[in-house]
Amino acid sequence: MFNRSLFNTILTAAIALSTLSLSAQEVSVRRGVKRPAKKENKSHQLTRRAVEQGLNLQLNKDHRRWEKVVYRFLDLSQAENAALYYVGNNVEQENLFAKIFNCLNSGELKAYEYLDGVEIYDQAHELDFKALLDRFQIPYKTTSQRGHRNETISLEVDKNDIPSSDVRAYYVKEVWYFDQAKSDFNVSIEAICPVMFATGDAGNLPYPLFWLPYDKLRPYINVEPVMLNDSNNIAEASFDDFFTLRMYKGDIVKVKNMLNKSLVQQYGVDSIQAKRDSIEQELDSIRTKAFACSPMMNLKAGGDTAEEDVDTDKKENSRDKRIKKAKKSKKKSAKAKHKKSKKEKSSRRASSKSVRGRF
Repeated sequence: MFNRSLFNTILTAAIALSTLSLSAQEVSVRRGVKRPAKKENKSHQLTRRAVEQGLNLQLNKDHRRWEKVVYRFLDLSQAENAALYYVGNNVEQENLFAKIFNCLNSGELKAYEYLDGVEIYDQAHELDFKALLDRFQIPYKTTSQRGHRNETISLEVDKNDIPSSDVRAYYVKEVWYFDQAKSDFNVSIEAICPVMFATGDAGNLPYPLFWLPYDKLRPYINVEPVMLNDSNNIAEASFDDFFTLRMYKGDIVKVKNMLNKSLVQQYGVDSIQAKRDSIEQELDSIRTKAFACSPMMNLKAGGDTAEEDVDTDKKENSRDKRIKKAKKSKKKSAKAKHKKSKKEKSSRRASSKSVRGRF
């Protein structure tokens, strides 16, 4: 005889066992799921704080009352400039141009075309990075990524193909200025230009690549410490410290002028060194006599100002004398008023006593 109650209990037990086995399989599957590995972010993107710090370091030009723009040529074969070219025994570390190259390739930095005698930092003169690679025959691979709305094309350049060893010089644009609000004389770096040496028909010739505003570059080169000289082998400073402290050594090739000519075009090859020495002496004298930079003083920068200093001292002395005389006269008048008030009080007291004595 068929037992219905026993059949129902057996059926419920089988269903319960099947659900338990399925849940266990799901747990094992969930535990066994491997998450996709995160891709390493090799981008040089900065944090918001780093960008704000870079903006705060930008100089205020509203209070400048005197400035001189000087262009220098930094030869990286000299010992003073070797920190920009050699990275020591650290193979993984990049030199200055390799850092600039990678930032330009990722689109985080914008460079501007090198023009003969003028620098223009606008959108019309932005550097086409692909055209630069084609011009100097730097191998690269083109990769495209499709998004929701558009397609982005990126250029991949192998680390060994970056021509960092061929960039053996830099142009540095310095601005010597006098800040009237702070009464301070200082030197700032406005822009740098890498110079590549390539073999041509006339030999190994320099090719200036592009201009890069230093305020935009600063946040990317003040993070990683590097070894700046041979006296201290510990890497505890950055490329930004190297430029800010003016640890480099470079010859003056141009001073900003209305004719927009270099020193060679103005004075020739034979007398260019004498002119460089005179400019260096002028800048040193201005640094020691920072007050002479203000046009309000009507002084020549770096000239002989001994007689004019004597005149200013005389004026200051005469002014001090006038101030002292005015103070003495004020004191005398105050004393005279005080004596007069005392006499008036004493006379009033005497008159009051005499009146009281009469009655």
